[in-house]
Amino acid sequence: MRLIDLASILLFATTASTAVATTIYSWTDDNGVVHFSDTPGTPQASTVELSITEVQKNIQQTVIDINQADNVELISITTTAEPPLPTATISLLAPVHQQTIRSNDGDIKVRAVSNRKLNSKLQAQLVIDGRVYGSPQTILTWQLTNIDRGSHQLQIQLLKNGKILASSESITVYLHRVSQARPKNSPIQPR
Repeated sequence: MRLIDLASILLFATTASTAVATTIYSWTDDNGVVHFSDTPGTPQASTVELSITEVQKNIQQTVIDINQADNVELISITTTAEPPLPTATISLLAPVHQQTIRSNDGDIKVRAVSNRKLNSKLQAQLVIDGRVYGSPQTILTWQLTNIDRGSHQLQIQLLKNGKILASSESITVYLHRVSQARPKNSPIQPR
């Protein structure tokens, strides 16, 4: 019975968002049932002081300390919580914005960095020219091959369970390849 009463006090204390400390009254009726209220129900009601040290989301541990003296019950509830994670970020390291890449095979190596560790639920995907390249992965490097020459937009997206959690800035790179219209080492014909 005592455990249920403490649980109800804890629930009351954690749902009160503006109260830092509050007084409630406790009394036992003729049937032996313990009652709690914010007003004294009988003259024999004892005072219970609630002191909330800290209430946060994601409560990890709750410590309840109960002291009783002079018909006044002092309950101190102290909670510790895990600090919230910073906002997820992902950034491109290479290539850099406006970089010209010379590769006759059309190769571009892309590297990124994130402030979160990637796993099966948190993955990264490369977007090139507005289209997803390959499937989401848990490593932050991509080796692009046989990319057409010209300018290309690159962006990395951080996905959590398939939903976009963060995106890097979109950058433009320029890929130079030997033209296929004129074979390599062919002399220019005068007109």
